[in-house]
Amino acid sequence: MDVRILNGTRPRGCVALPPSKSEAIRAALLLALSGADPRRAVKGFEPPICRDIENALRTAEDLREGLVGESAALERFLIPIQAALFGRVSLCAQARLLARGLREAEECFGVSLSPAADGRIEAVLGLEKSVYELDCSRSSQFLSGLLIALPLLDRSCEIIVKNGLVSRPYVDMTLDFVRLFGGIIEETGRGFITRPSVYTEPERVPVTGDRSYAAAFEAMNALCGDITLTGSSPFTRQPDKRFLMISALDDCDITDCPDLLPVLAVTACGKAGDTVIRGTARLSTKESDRESGTVKLIRDLGGSANVGADCVMIHGTGSLAGGTCDTYGDHRMAYAAAVASLIARSPVTVRGAECTEKSGPAFWRDLASLGVVCFEV
Repeated sequence: MDVRILNGTRPRGCVALPPSKSEAIRAALLLALSGADPRRAVKGFEPPICRDIENALRTAEDLREGLVGESAALERFLIPIQAALFGRVSLCAQARLLARGLREAEECFGVSLSPAADGRIEAVLGLEKSVYELDCSRSSQFLSGLLIALPLLDRSCEIIVKNGLVSRPYVDMTLDFVRLFGGIIEETGRGFITRPSVYTEPERVPVTGDRSYAAAFEAMNALCGDITLTGSSPFTRQPDKRFLMISALDDCDITDCPDLLPVLAVTACGKAGDTVIRGTARLSTKESDRESGTVKLIRDLGGSANVGADCVMIHGTGSLAGGTCDTYGDHRMAYAAAVASLIARSPVTVRGAECTEKSGPAFWRDLASLGVVCFEV
């Protein structure tokens, strides 16, 4: 689906945030592990629910099935959970996700997790060890999976974190949820120690509005909008809540909030002068090659940007020409293109706009409700 967005709109109105993907996926799995209804994770949120969360809810209802779709977090959480519960891994993922690989998990567990031709990963894998070493220099998602799974075992285990730890706020989020459900975890100088625990359903499951989704509308406000967002919480661990603070900087680091790159870069195009966004090299293995894709999107819309050493540099002029850009199947690119339309001198056509179903199925409807004229072409 291609969508054309008329340029120069000043969006105004109110947007109700969908549930946070990162919080809802953790909550759904822990609810299932405590014997409760996983759908309680999204109670109180209006439909539609995004594709990644729906996959998590279906998977939580049958943890053996392992239908993870294109959710990297769900895939990486489920590997150690299945190993702890069943002594084997059985997953089915989309080709785009499988292409990103599972190197960290294979190194940690000493087993091949290569997919078969039908996209299913099958492996005999039990968690017999008491010490697990994990490379967390590219992703913290396997670590979060271990932190959820290891308390299910009948013995204490140690996780040794190697080569640094990226996306630390997401690990803190996992620790909060695991402890809320009764998991016992201690932090050490080199990682974590888990203790045998019994997960129990808490009285309250604190899933809040998605701050990654909110960032697109906060970017619009930073440029020219007047949008009120409902459903967020200042107490969330989501690192993307820092968007407004980061977007005001001319030199910033997104190591802990990698999802912000496309929207952050387009927002920088609305300022005069150069902006450097650091910590971007590992984004080449996201839903798209998000580092080079962001630069191409900006160039396709008449802006100036380039990839540096673990950074993206934007040469802002205050506006963009407009034109046609591709999402490369990446929902964050679609959000960035919509933000770009506000500072474009001609309409913006977004190829592959349906990719927003992954995290924000109401995005185009929300955009239209703010007075932004957008239509399928």
